[in-house]
Amino acid sequence: MAESAPDRLSESLQRFSGVLTEADIHQITKIQEEPLPTGIRINLLKADPQTAINALADRYGWQVNPISFCSNAWSIETAEFPPGRTIEHRMGAFYLQDAASMVPVSLLELNQQRPLILDMAASPGGKTTHLVDRTLDQGLILANDASQGRIPALRSVLTTWGGINLAVTNFPGESFGDWYPETFDAILLDAPCSMENLRPTPSHPLRETTQAERLRLQDRQVQLLISGITALKTGGQIIYATCSMAPEEDEAVIDRVLKACPGAFVVDDVAAQLPFKAPGLTSYEGETFNPTLIHALRLWPHLTGMSGFFCARLKKVSSIPSSHMPPPSRDFSRTDLKPAPPDLQKQIIDQLRADFGIDLGEISETLQVELYTRHAGLFLIPTAYLDNFINLPFEFIGMGLGQWISGQLQPSHAFISRFGGQFNRGTIKIQADQVEQWIAGRDIRNPETHLAPQGQYLLVVDQAGRNLGLGKLLPKRLRNMLPKTAI
Repeated sequence: MAESAPDRLSESLQRFSGVLTEADIHQITKIQEEPLPTGIRINLLKADPQTAINALADRYGWQVNPISFCSNAWSIETAEFPPGRTIEHRMGAFYLQDAASMVPVSLLELNQQRPLILDMAASPGGKTTHLVDRTLDQGLILANDASQGRIPALRSVLTTWGGINLAVTNFPGESFGDWYPETFDAILLDAPCSMENLRPTPSHPLRETTQAERLRLQDRQVQLLISGITALKTGGQIIYATCSMAPEEDEAVIDRVLKACPGAFVVDDVAAQLPFKAPGLTSYEGETFNPTLIHALRLWPHLTGMSGFFCARLKKVSSIPSSHMPPPSRDFSRTDLKPAPPDLQKQIIDQLRADFGIDLGEISETLQVELYTRHAGLFLIPTAYLDNFINLPFEFIGMGLGQWISGQLQPSHAFISRFGGQFNRGTIKIQADQVEQWIAGRDIRNPETHLAPQGQYLLVVDQAGRNLGLGKLLPKRLRNMLPKTAI
């Protein structure tokens, strides 16, 4: 007979009887009856966070509380309208994320103006979008995942979020240390784990695990962490995180790597960055760990009110030997991406300025991206990728700007969603009673506008000025160009 969720929880808690008191175990059991608050993180590329959360709370009847360690995040305590069903969620204005999952990226100190960042196991992409927030989309994020089957979800999330300075790759994370030693300013390793989080969520249900599985995972986690530390520049930071409370996958992993790479890194004390005490373990079931692991964070659900989580910030202090091997290579020309000719660049810049009052040249200079073409497609490609990883095969890169068809730019949904808030012309406002049908993907018949319909592309907004995506103004109708589903 299959084990029930309460039985699995009870079995997991018994493993911590030497760490937790009976009162702690009772509180963890009791907290299962309470719904886990929904965490929401506002997209800093698209809005001022305080203004945005106030508008969302008023519009949808949410009661929200700030998440102290993440300045653009709140917990939704009650909601009259589900956050995941809003047009703002579909447009990438915010990300729904358990507060515990916001801790790892919040701990990073990003002092470089344009850092090179590696996200070693990025899918489904929530923490990658947080990295985009933290850098304000400047620098470069390599969002890697070893599973080809998880790449579409990762690409979807990142496209919806609107980042440009990123590339998605599909390689074993264990290889990056040998391919790119001493390369990255910061690294996130949200390691594959057993998900023994002691407070199940829909995305991380409590599942039956065995000691053999935990030890197999530990071996891979050690290899990934050594690879990450090797790929990190001396002086850089790597966050090691799991959504498991199992010490075999947490402190034991870092302890093994400390022994394997003596003097290479230290465990930073980050306790001051959180509003609760969450020290790591220095021993478990007769095994003693390095005493500095007390500086790791063990986020017990009954003490934090969040899902169970573990993370540690490690600072590299000296280089370590690596088996330097050439990374996979694909001549960039095989992607069919080519720099846009100067005359085409000028036409596109002029059209965007005339149509929407936005300066693509200024955007490109600020973000350090370059305009490329592939057949009729137009793309913004990160300069940092071209400078540092030009022949590394990617699954997805930068942002699709749109299509150049018959001498006219058809902007992409991603571009409109990301930059629509900066437009000062080229918008059309629909009436309050038309918003629902627009969100449902239907055209607007006989829209009210002073514009002469010429097949022009317009940013659609409502009476409150919300970005509702791209429309095409035709005689007697406004054609709906929202993606049929969230990208």
